[in-house]
Amino acid sequence: MTINERLNSLSEARTKINELKNELVQQSYDIFTDLQKEIFTKYPELESFGWSQYTPYFNDGDTCIFSANTDYIKMNDEYAEDSNWFNKNNVIDWGKWNSSTRSYEGRVEEPNNLYNEKLANAHDEIVNFLSHFDDNFYLSKFGDHAEIIVTKDSLTIEDCDHD
Repeated sequence: MTINERLNSLSEARTKINELKNELVQQSYDIFTDLQKEIFTKYPELESFGWSQYTPYFNDGDTCIFSANTDYIKMNDEYAEDSNWFNKNNVIDWGKWNSSTRSYEGRVEEPNNLYNEKLANAHDEIVNFLSHFDDNFYLSKFGDHAEIIVTKDSLTIEDCDHD
């Protein structure tokens, strides 16, 4: 095989790969859109969910790499893990850290009266679903330095301010 034939073969392979990448992104977006329709029907108390995604500006000398922060999501305009409905129990006293057992001893908890099991389940389902897509999908569909907000009827992309 000549150099020109090999270069043509390389070019054809690159074209095929790009077509498959585009197909993967479109199929992923179609599935993502289906979630958008289903999740709000399944959980009527869910008004919105979203996440931020960006490439850090600096990383102490390491290469800065884009990532979608889909494991730390907002639901109904607040970060789920920081909300008062997220945890089944509230920690009243963490107790003392035992470095031998690597656990807290004497931890005291009480039931959280504001706990919302349906929203907590929605959170787990959304985070699990979003984990099935790679950063290439998120970057190509929603862009860099973006905050994505999904509602029953819309998907909004806003600028993300981050350090």
